[in-house]
Amino acid sequence: MSKNEKNPHRLDVPLDGVRGPKGAKKTPFDGDPRALWRVNQYPSPLTLADVPTREKIGFKGKKDDGEDALAERSAMLADLQELMWAHVVAASENDRWEVAKAIAGRVPRRTPQEKARREELFSPEVETALNNLDRGPRVLLVLQGMDASGKGGVVKQVVSSMDPMGIEVAGFGKPTPAEQREHYLERVIRRLPRPGHVGVFDRSHYEDVLVPSITGSESPEEIERRIEALILFERELVRLGFVIIKVKLLISQEEQLDRLVSRLDREEKHWKYDPSDADARAEFDTYQELYSRVMEATDADHAPWHAIGADRKWYSRLAVQELLIAAFSDLKLRWPAADYDVEAERERLLKS
Repeated sequence: MSKNEKNPHRLDVPLDGVRGPKGAKKTPFDGDPRALWRVNQYPSPLTLADVPTREKIGFKGKKDDGEDALAERSAMLADLQELMWAHVVAASENDRWEVAKAIAGRVPRRTPQEKARREELFSPEVETALNNLDRGPRVLLVLQGMDASGKGGVVKQVVSSMDPMGIEVAGFGKPTPAEQREHYLERVIRRLPRPGHVGVFDRSHYEDVLVPSITGSESPEEIERRIEALILFERELVRLGFVIIKVKLLISQEEQLDRLVSRLDREEKHWKYDPSDADARAEFDTYQELYSRVMEATDADHAPWHAIGADRKWYSRLAVQELLIAAFSDLKLRWPAADYDVEAERERLLKS
């Protein structure tokens, strides 16, 4: 089919377009959500302390407007997730190949120099695990943020609008003794989403850079090696069909304090508080500086970092939802055509 031919199976989901026959559903943001929160718009070196945490960038409405938009756009997000699953399960071989090629084309072809560097930074077990991953489109949403920045709320309010059968949520805390004996990427690869699925990392592979940097458990040279390894790791994921969205939820120290204290004020929230939260607050500025350096080093068009102000929970959730919609839309998938006679099957059913 030529580029100019109309495909009746194409799902038309422009960000300011329509969903089905109900009419226009405009994106709630002024501007392209792919660019509104990208960290590459800020001067280098990146300083996250300069990113506003309460400003409603690109949004003119009030809280009620934002919550209404979140509910309205959740239906589109659910449709797009279903479309990706349908593509993996039932699309023609030619369609699957076209999509796989388009995603892989977002990163350069692997060079001999990159291969050699990977051999230095990865382990044979990591290479084997990557080679054993199935190819196919899937979305990986990486959520990073200080305690109480709203990562869990994004999962519950945004991700939950999609079919839970197609969602895989993982988090990465302190490695277990068994994991400490492995290459740090091995546990990450085990939790990656399968083709057709949406994976959410509530804290992610970046913990293996951030935490050792704060604790001093790894040398500065090893931290630099790990940052380079993450860049090569994400390139390889894209070659396999991953669409990567990385989000840093930015919360002010004042708002974080209010949220942490509120956990102590309510018995049903005590379980969410950990005494280490107070220790982390003492390193707030250090974490911000470290995040700034790591995010700038690992930001790329194929694996972009977005810094989203999270003092307003509804706003950060709406922003993440729109990033997901944009990522799905960019895949330009189509509903698989039936490989049977639709009318004949309809007639058979009516006679049954």
